Amino acid sequence: MVTLINATGSPTTPIPLAPGDRIRFGIEPRRPYTVRALSENFVVCTRHRDFATQGEFVYTVIDWRSGIRGPVTVIGHSMDVSTDQQCRDLLDDLEAGRWEISHRNRVPLDILDRGEA
Repeated sequence: MVTLINATGSPTTPIPLAPGDRIRFGIEPRRPYTVRALSENFVVCTRHRDFATQGEFVYTVIDWRSGIRGPVTVIGHSMDVSTDQQCRDLLDDLEAGRWEISHRNRVPLDILDRGEA
């Protein structure tokens, strides 16, 4: 396990991750996310929505450059991330600058630990 605590919102050195790895964040320690897509600058993570039917996901995007995570700037924060391809498409849009992490709903990066797939 890797322990990383960075509550400052400053650039963070990426930790080694792979699709399928599980990440726990300090704000939500009992709800681990699964890494679905990653690049040099971003990681798209999902978990099943609480009390939802199968296939409904909550997501967060890690931005290593800014030391933050959160949803992208879209009304209602609703982004379909139910497939790996949709997660990769979101990642491509982030890398191209077509999307950014919400300024209103971002939080400092708060990774407690990760578990390999």
